[in-house]
Amino acid sequence: MGRRLVPLTLDNLPDIPNRCRSCVFWELDPVSGQAAVKADTAALEKEGWISAVLLDWGSCGRVVYVDDVPVGFVLYAPPAYVPARRHFPRAPCRRTPCS
Repeated sequence: MGRRLVPLTLDNLPDIPNRCRSCVFWELDPVSGQAAVKADTAALEKEGWISAVLLDWGSCGRVVYVDDVPVGFVLYAPPAYVPARRHFPRAPCRRTPCS
């Protein structure tokens, strides 16, 4: 059983499930995301987002293959590339002193 973990590129983007390839929840602000879904352009928007992050920052994900079959993936990016993060509550981390 051969296992590989490879950087996500536009070449292996089709190996991500269609449902995930057209989800732009994190990649676009809520209004733009809903507009992309209604216009059926979400997959194109996701591809554009991945392309922009690749050009500006580098690889923004990994794809796992087992015997050359894609079995999983992960996406990540710096906060500046994830506009939806602004719409979630957050608070500063509090550290407790060691005893």
